[in-house]
Amino acid sequence: KLFVFTVQALLKPDSKVGRRTHKFQEGLGKAFYEHLVSLGDLLVFADEHHCYYGDAFSKAVRGLQPYALIGLTATPHKKTPADEIIYRYPLSAAIAEELVKSPVIVGRTDDRVDFETKLLDATRLLALKERAIEANRELLGGKTVNPVMLVVAKSIEDAEEVGRILRDPSFAEGRYASDDPAADPVLVVHSNAPDEALALLDAVEEPASPVRAIVSVGMLKEGWDVKSVYVIVSLRSSVSEILTEQTLGRGLRLPFGAYTGIEILDTLEVVAHERYAELLKRHDKINEAFIDLRTHLEVRRNAEGRSVLVATTSEVVAPVETNDGGVPGVVGLVSFDARTERAEADAVAQVELRPRDDLPVLVLPKTTTERVAAEFSLADIAFGEYANPFRELGERLAVNPSEELRRTRLGATIVEGPDGIRRTVTTTSGVADKVSSEGRQLSLDGARGELVDRICASRVVAPRKAERVAAGAIVDTFLAGVRSRAGDEAERVVSAYLDRAAQRLIELITTEQRRLAKAPKVSQRIEPAVFAPIRIGRPETSADLRGEFKRALGYVGWQRSLYEQSWFDSSTERSVAVLLDSNDEITYWVRLLRKDLEIAWEGGNYNPDLVAVDTESTHWLIEVKSDKDAANEDVAAKRAAAVRWANHVSAAPKLNGVKWRYLLAREADIEQAKDSWPALRGLGIA
Repeated sequence: KLFVFTVQALLKPDSKVGRRTHKFQEGLGKAFYEHLVSLGDLLVFADEHHCYYGDAFSKAVRGLQPYALIGLTATPHKKTPADEIIYRYPLSAAIAEELVKSPVIVGRTDDRVDFETKLLDATRLLALKERAIEANRELLGGKTVNPVMLVVAKSIEDAEEVGRILRDPSFAEGRYASDDPAADPVLVVHSNAPDEALALLDAVEEPASPVRAIVSVGMLKEGWDVKSVYVIVSLRSSVSEILTEQTLGRGLRLPFGAYTGIEILDTLEVVAHERYAELLKRHDKINEAFIDLRTHLEVRRNAEGRSVLVATTSEVVAPVETNDGGVPGVVGLVSFDARTERAEADAVAQVELRPRDDLPVLVLPKTTTERVAAEFSLADIAFGEYANPFRELGERLAVNPSEELRRTRLGATIVEGPDGIRRTVTTTSGVADKVSSEGRQLSLDGARGELVDRICASRVVAPRKAERVAAGAIVDTFLAGVRSRAGDEAERVVSAYLDRAAQRLIELITTEQRRLAKAPKVSQRIEPAVFAPIRIGRPETSADLRGEFKRALGYVGWQRSLYEQSWFDSSTERSVAVLLDSNDEITYWVRLLRKDLEIAWEGGNYNPDLVAVDTESTHWLIEVKSDKDAANEDVAAKRAAAVRWANHVSAAPKLNGVKWRYLLAREADIEQAKDSWPALRGLGIA
């Protein structure tokens, strides 16, 4: 049963107020409050929990003696013990993951800081957002959204003065002037405002609402969820007051439910009191407001096999960038002139981009992930960094098989009994084990098949069809090591030492299983899906693929790109795209945008930079990193997760044997590759 109350309804009655929850109820035989106390499985969810530290509220809720009391709040009270926070999702994470608008802090380059100038700047930006919605209404699904600005005043007197300025016929060409109170585009809300103002406030998102500017002192901090706020004007002395209060949250919700791809409609403009030069000086301080820790509890199995709760934390940063346009996914710090220039470019009808029909269709696996109990799969072994032991085994076997393999102890083989039933039989080999005769000569393909059979028959491998594909990849890595050292003698070496090679491979797999069992696993349901999202082209384009790099540009003139336009976060990413586009070994490629392909890792979801398909139909996930960032622990963790993802989808029956690989391309690798895909593939971390 679900009961919904205000906390006031649970307070004990006094001489003036009789609370029904504390009155005797004949059907219950007691007061309803007492009934709740008697429930052994009562769960209490306390919304806006930071308000519950007052004595009366605290007693009312804790007096229920619930089985669990769970607080929900955007601003945890400073009295809340850190070890009682079971999940923390900071604003910086929501910005970085594009679940809210990206704030853009706008300052003037001149010395004007008066009310009217700030308001004119805000109305100019608001008008450009309105034009962008109108120009792209069809692309936005025809939804009616009326952009609104929120003006945060310091006092009731200031709020009333702002209302008079906005309504003056001489202000902004009379855009906010009206003789009809029912059509007034300006709504002033404060503690002395009439009740009618609150009713108009509730209807702001209605298509027929005339309100375009809301002037408030401090009433719109909690529970006011209007998605159409696009501009916030701070008339207070410091932008920090806006960034650290819940006021900023009033303008971050997404009116179209997700990012539109039109930059000016995916951002919230914060028109600051400070001049742009002063904002630049405080760049680091502003940046600190968007750094926080993400905290959550995970269920893990300890060494004894028991499920335990483990708290994990990771830093999340939404970096403040000083640039000429603001960048989706980060916080922008920009001058008013530069911002309006960018907004004017976005306020025209955007180009709709679809995948080119002269290139093959890209099928991008869609994976659904869920946390499950640890269950080992061969696909969890990340080839490259973690698969080196298998290749090294092959290399050592080719040089000195007896020395390498005499240490193996446990393996498995498949035999057929007199009754015709095939059974798995455990085999052992001791230190003094030797090969008395080479016996039959196998081809490498034949040896591969037998080794795969024996791996799949071992106890460490689950009896699933996909495991055979992953086992084949492991054996291929092993045989590549043999061939690299034995050359033409590879078949003879593998044939002679096949049993002990199988035993050693199973031993290595068992070692990997023990290592990977320490971390929580992710079960992935994999479905093939044609990749064909409609994208919104950049307003400014360039065919200069090797010239000065600009982040806001849509680059055109590609031969192998799935889309006619592509844009990048760095010149290094563009360099890799140019390399892919100019190599005959590549059939086609696509620049991935956020949420095109999300790979789960322990820190959240990871989005690779590019996908390239080569002439052998191998699909490459490519991540581009600076030399400095490539050594970061998070990059290594994301890479391992991406390699596991590639292994899983390569083994998925529904993908029909399509091979996926992962490549981490560093700056030095890209420079040394000299526009050669084979060279980059060899230099990068695959």
